[in-house]
Amino acid sequence: MEWLTAVLNFLFGCRHRNLSRVFTIGGQTYCVCRDCGATFSYSLENMSIMHRNAAPRVTALRSVQTS
Repeated sequence: MEWLTAVLNFLFGCRHRNLSRVFTIGGQTYCVCRDCGATFSYSLENMSIMHRNAAPRVTALRSVQTS
């Protein structure tokens, strides 16, 4: 099931184009996608994103209400 989630996220997920500025809190340096909330570790030495941090698992789907 995880492979299906990964494929769907790749095809239809957030492209992370709207990133915040870099934060350093508690010794961890990172930036955040303003659209979906994904966090990315940031290297101050290389001045670039190192990798995406693990996202929390989704345990339930949200229901969409239409008006």
